[in-house]
Amino acid sequence: MGATNCPETPRQRMIAMMYLVLTALLALNVSKEVVQAFVLVEQGLSTTIENVNDKNQGLYDIFLERELHEEIKVRPWREKADLVKEKAEELRTYIDTLKKDIIIRADGLEAPALGDNGELYVDSIQKADNLEAGGIVMIGPSYDGKAYELKQKLIEFRSFLLSDMVDASSTSLINSLQATLNTDDPPKNLKDGDVQKTWEIARFDQLPMIACITMLSKIQSDVSNAESDVINHLFAQVDAKEIKVNKIDAVVRSRKGVVFTGDEYKAEVFLAAFDTTQQPTVYVGKYDSLETSDGEVDYFMVGNLGKDYDTLHVENGRGFYEVRAGSVNPAVSWGGLIEIATPGGAKKRYPFESEYQVSEATLVVSPTKMNVFYQGVLNPVDVSVPGVTKDKLTVSMKNGKITRNAKDNNWIVEPSQIDFLGNKTEIIVSADIDGEQKSIGSVKFRVKRVPDPVAKVFNLKGGEIQKNVLLAQAGVFAEIEDFDFEMPFVVTSFQVSAKPGGSDYWVKGDSKDNRFTEEQKGIIRNLRRGDKLIIDDIKAKGPSDNIPRNLAPIIFRIN
Repeated sequence: MGATNCPETPRQRMIAMMYLVLTALLALNVSKEVVQAFVLVEQGLSTTIENVNDKNQGLYDIFLERELHEEIKVRPWREKADLVKEKAEELRTYIDTLKKDIIIRADGLEAPALGDNGELYVDSIQKADNLEAGGIVMIGPSYDGKAYELKQKLIEFRSFLLSDMVDASSTSLINSLQATLNTDDPPKNLKDGDVQKTWEIARFDQLPMIACITMLSKIQSDVSNAESDVINHLFAQVDAKEIKVNKIDAVVRSRKGVVFTGDEYKAEVFLAAFDTTQQPTVYVGKYDSLETSDGEVDYFMVGNLGKDYDTLHVENGRGFYEVRAGSVNPAVSWGGLIEIATPGGAKKRYPFESEYQVSEATLVVSPTKMNVFYQGVLNPVDVSVPGVTKDKLTVSMKNGKITRNAKDNNWIVEPSQIDFLGNKTEIIVSADIDGEQKSIGSVKFRVKRVPDPVAKVFNLKGGEIQKNVLLAQAGVFAEIEDFDFEMPFVVTSFQVSAKPGGSDYWVKGDSKDNRFTEEQKGIIRNLRRGDKLIIDDIKAKGPSDNIPRNLAPIIFRIN
């Protein structure tokens, strides 16, 4: 019945006013159960932040370890990763100061929740249900509170990651960072009278103090997750610009093709890698070079093709140079450029030079597999002296033992100790020539540990994957990529962690072998499109040294 037909009495208007006041009071009354729930969420977020930060630190440590052996290649990316770490730590530390300001505003300078060394004990907050402290600190009486400064810092951090650390082609990562560090104002809500709220108001206005603390922890968690995504991307870039190869050969190059008896023989032993799916172009003739604007050196042939220089016939990545020898010449020099396409389609040219002559016996030491020896592996080596049969050769070595292989009449090397610089590992050859034992020469080698394998699931090292495909896999496997020796590695344990359905909680499951447990499969089943699954703490053992290897994590995103 309308108000015009039945007007309100003064008593009814008073009752209505009291009802509104009571409703407002009830809205202001935050129950202990709600406060305790926020405390539990805050504690869970703090644990999540610690876990993500620990995982990030593990990758920073791997950066440093790789830099010890590949400084020029790794250092630029490690320096970028360190800059990401610095920016993320600055932002998390700033957010910690905001938490302290809110607690001090509610509980005073001597608040029990503030530890002596900067720790925060949320379960010791006295006025967790205070509805003013968060708004005063974060929003401010004139809308000039810390939330506006925080938003600007988040925008600057996001811009730093997107503009300085991530290339434009990484669209998936860019979209993920924009979503994780989103500072857009929320859409209008008709239930709120179609009022447009700002990002700051939506997150910190008229909330209990413990809710503001929890919201700040959630932002810290977002910062750590963004940091994790970017440093994993940077780690992947270490090898991204390398020319793709799928074949490795060992090469021994001497300064001269032959030496006279009694002369000193010197040789360089190095690793030659090439891609059998594309043939390089080998030019022979004079070449020149110039420095480009980015500081690199670009090589080019001089003259006209077919007149001043020519190309070689190429098979399996090797150019075959054939020339009929003329008069005796102690040093015939020749050279040119090898041209190969990079994965990006650019042409790269590498210079080479050599010389040869004809004379007596020369030592040639050719490792069958590669230019370095690996500890714990039977390294086949071919040792020969032109004009001398192998049964007349005496071969010994320093830093290990060398034995003759009866199957092919070559030798097997078993190094004793790691020798990265090749200072103490030598193969020494002498020959029985006309009944007299003569020293032919020696060659130094480096000795390295068998490289770490790469952890894979469904032959993938990470990226996007369908959930049903992931559930169909038996577990995690490890293999050494582009390594000529057969070295089976076995994964002995790993951990799976995720935030199913976009929750703020990490769910984890451990496996004590290489197979997914039912618990881990249950975690995977609960994932939704866009969720991230982290497989880390992966340990594997090889057959040679039986020493556990810590492998890089696998990060999947469900599509």
